[in-house]
Amino acid sequence: MEISKDRFVIVEYDLRLEDGSYVKGGNGPVSMNFVAGYAQVLPALEKQLLGAAEGAELEFVIPAGDAFGNHEEKLVRTMTFEDFPAGRKLEIGKWAVARNEDTQAQYSYLVLEKTDSSIKLDYNHPLAGKNLHYRIKVVHVREALKEELEEIRPCEHGKAQPLDD
Repeated sequence: MEISKDRFVIVEYDLRLEDGSYVKGGNGPVSMNFVAGYAQVLPALEKQLLGAAEGAELEFVIPAGDAFGNHEEKLVRTMTFEDFPAGRKLEIGKWAVARNEDTQAQYSYLVLEKTDSSIKLDYNHPLAGKNLHYRIKVVHVREALKEELEEIRPCEHGKAQPLDD
């Protein structure tokens, strides 16, 4: 059976960057399951998997622009401690999360630099600007159960609506 819309899929994979470092699966492949056609995984990844049959082994690269986007300098900001007093407590090289109290939206950022009076923050996704190197084995493909289709939740980077057939 091949991967297509409304099919439940289990894959084993590892994910590396250009420099060979592992994002997932450094000590052996990791497993992931999803229902195809509902953006539960990165859309560019799902597109690569469509049509693959159970048992298939695939290797491919998803360019940064099709994955988590290119690194955008406009998302790197320098703020004074006068404007952002909490920045004094943050450590260079660490990720932090802020919350907009009005909307409850959360934003993560990386602390790039600190001076005596300011802090430089990067709001890009950690994988922005990085090509993703996948090695995947399709372990199992079957028709999704009615219950599974009723519980579908899209990936935060996907679309909430089903993909076109």
